[in-house]
Amino acid sequence: MAKKYPFTRTISKQNVVALCFDKETAEACNMPVTIAPPITDPDKLANAVSKKLDSDTIKFIEVVDVTVDEKVYGITLDNFMANAVELDPKTRKEITAETNN
Repeated sequence: MAKKYPFTRTISKQNVVALCFDKETAEACNMPVTIAPPITDPDKLANAVSKKLDSDTIKFIEVVDVTVDEKVYGITLDNFMANAVELDPKTRKEITAETNN
C-alpha cells in the first residue's frame, strides 16, 4: 500500500507581537505578524517586521514578544499533482511561455 502522505515538509515560522503606533487614533497598539523563515538577528527581525507593518497609518516601534512555531505538513501525491506548478529543473523557477522559447 502506498504512503498516505508521501510529501512532507517541516515549516518554521515566527509569531511576533509588535508594538506599533496608530497615527489615526494616536494610540499605541500590539499587532501580530508572522515571519517565515525565522530570523535570529534582532535588527534583521525588526527590519522584516517594519517592512510588513509600516504604512501611512501604522508605524512599527519595537518587537514585544517572539515565539517560534514548527509544524509538519503533508500532502498526497494526487493533491500535490493537482496543485503544483512545473519548475525548470536547472533554475527551479516556474516554467512560463517566455521560458519555453
